[in-house]
Amino acid sequence: MTALRHTGCDSALDPDFEKTVLQWYNESESDVDDNFAESDGEDKVEELSEHIDDTSSEDDEFEERPLQRDGILKGKNGFAWSSREPAKTRTPSRNIVVKVPGIKNARVVIREIDAWAILFTPTILNEIITHTNEEIERQGVKYQPGTKYVHPTDNVEINALLGLLYIAGARKDAHLSVQQMFSSQGPQIYRCIMPEIRFKFLLNCLRFDDKEKRNREDKFSPIRQIWEDFIENCTKSYSPHCYVTIDEQLLGFRGKCPFRVYIGSKPDKYGIKVVCMCDSRTYYMISAIPYIGKNTNPTNESVPMYLVKELSKSIHGTNRNITMDNWFTSVPLAKEMLSSKDLTIVGTIRHNKREIPPSFLPSKNKPVLTSEFAFSDKLTLVSFTPKRNQSVILISTMHADKNVNEVSKKPEIIEFYNSTKGGVDTFDQMAHNYTVFRKTRRWPLRYFYGMLDQAAINAFVLYNVSRNASKITRNKFLQSLGLQLAKPWMESRLSKKISGKLQSEIREVLGLTHISEEEQLGPAPKKLKYIYSTLYMSSFT
Repeated sequence: MTALRHTGCDSALDPDFEKTVLQWYNESESDVDDNFAESDGEDKVEELSEHIDDTSSEDDEFEERPLQRDGILKGKNGFAWSSREPAKTRTPSRNIVVKVPGIKNARVVIREIDAWAILFTPTILNEIITHTNEEIERQGVKYQPGTKYVHPTDNVEINALLGLLYIAGARKDAHLSVQQMFSSQGPQIYRCIMPEIRFKFLLNCLRFDDKEKRNREDKFSPIRQIWEDFIENCTKSYSPHCYVTIDEQLLGFRGKCPFRVYIGSKPDKYGIKVVCMCDSRTYYMISAIPYIGKNTNPTNESVPMYLVKELSKSIHGTNRNITMDNWFTSVPLAKEMLSSKDLTIVGTIRHNKREIPPSFLPSKNKPVLTSEFAFSDKLTLVSFTPKRNQSVILISTMHADKNVNEVSKKPEIIEFYNSTKGGVDTFDQMAHNYTVFRKTRRWPLRYFYGMLDQAAINAFVLYNVSRNASKITRNKFLQSLGLQLAKPWMESRLSKKISGKLQSEIREVLGLTHISEEEQLGPAPKKLKYIYSTLYMSSFT
């Protein structure tokens, strides 16, 4: 069966791992928005035809197709295929995975914040703090001197800000206005972390690069540095399972952006496109590249080929399989990835590719639920007819046979594609379900919200994979992460001059019961401090 086609990967893991992962996401994603129903990883093969050019062929066109001669089929460009199945052998070397999946470098993960800090390192946070303080200084001239909420920030406060965003995402409050979140009728956790006006001011001042040194020719320059650091951390912290998926994620955004796109099949329709490679089993985002229009590809090759090779760099030479849709898949890419990168691919392929034999294209004469196979070296091409006058065409360098499920009548290649194609779609679905995204007109800030969502999902995978004890749901993970990020800042607020009601609320959130004598009495007045110090000094005279 397909599940055994790759070896050397699953044997090193808990045999119940896949069942456990499924339980995590069933618990945490039970209230997923219905808009994602069409992008579920278990879509039926009939739905694949919606993403493929629906080209029809009349009967006279079918008669003009070249006849098979000695089992040889040829595409329009002369590419030769054989209808004969290769001789069966033991598991090919290209299907033997040589690297064990899991967390790299034996990292220690005890708390939720430990997993998150692997991805959002102090280097990234210091970059944000530096440029945010530069913006605070620029905007400070607009305010009266001594304005209480206008002052530089630091690492503890920025962590608290991010923790507040994560808690709002877990509670699904990110869509609420700031006034609603911080009102007396709202949750007390937000008021305990920071005042409403300081929260708005910090979000307005968040910056991720030096404006004076910005590369004007690079459209992505305002956030490129921290993005590249973040992706590098994601890649080097985790080794994926046997199967990965490459697809598009859309960060919903309707403001002004030089590379905003429209994707009608996505729930948000308009936004910023990110091409991701995710583990098909745990949905961990291994790598990602922002799509910024014509400047996305610095080389002379096609954009899809460039993206696939760049995204898969970390798994080159490991014999893993990549599942992708027809925007990426091509015969030249399949051959190059296998020959020079030691990676197999399985993907749908567009009907206009000239390597496809004419007999594989849709025809009214083809019986429904029938399959046609062709082979060339280590390439396998299959054309399946789900409905009359429709064809779904896939190419695989992982399979080398004509296996068909006797019950569903679908080829094994298509069933494998259906089981692994949802890696990025599920990742995007999870990001939407507990997003920290708040309305903004600044696309760099929108991208930063996307990074926080991506980091939370990856940290959740790292945390659960590293634990031998029982796993937790993603909602509980996010709330715990947010509280751990905000806790040092809330503790520091207790030593400041705040109302007794707010102080008791903070203690309640932090679970503190013991109150020191100094905190009970409050800070001593200045006059009393002077008297105490005078009496103390006079005792020595």
